[in-house]
Amino acid sequence: MLTRAEKEQQLTLLKSELGPAAGVFVVDFTGLTVAEVTELRRKVKEAEGKYLVVKNTLARIALTGSRNEAVSQLFVGPTAVAYTNKDVVALAKVLAEFAKGHEKLTFRGALVEGQLLDAAGAKQVASMPSKQELVARLLFLLTSPMRRLVVALHWPVKSLAVTLKQIAEGKEN
Repeated sequence: MLTRAEKEQQLTLLKSELGPAAGVFVVDFTGLTVAEVTELRRKVKEAEGKYLVVKNTLARIALTGSRNEAVSQLFVGPTAVAYTNKDVVALAKVLAEFAKGHEKLTFRGALVEGQLLDAAGAKQVASMPSKQELVARLLFLLTSPMRRLVVALHWPVKSLAVTLKQIAEGKEN
């Protein structure tokens, strides 16, 4: 049983961490061993996220009035949250990959960029390309027409140079 001071300390932590998070994934961890949870925490940390087992009432109170308040309806039963302010897709991929090998870890839902998702939607976030991949694709699409234009403009000049070279070689022979 937590003392009142410990509850207030945990409430302060949850308000400062969960309220402004870009992505919050709510999972049920019932049946996982301590070693498995430790491994999950390590993997989540590598993805620049955090993993906490929370008391549902404290989590709901902490989220009241924050931009992530909608996720509080998912706090029922044994609950853990994984959250990040960085790359939400990377965190989702880590959780989904871990859940494939450990069926006891189940998604309840998520809140990603202000949008509440069910369990299937939370898993679907893991199949999305990362932000870096999307930026790379966008840059490729933006540079592709310019590259074609440069090649098209360069081609007549190149063919003229080749023709002149052939004429010069023909006169030498």
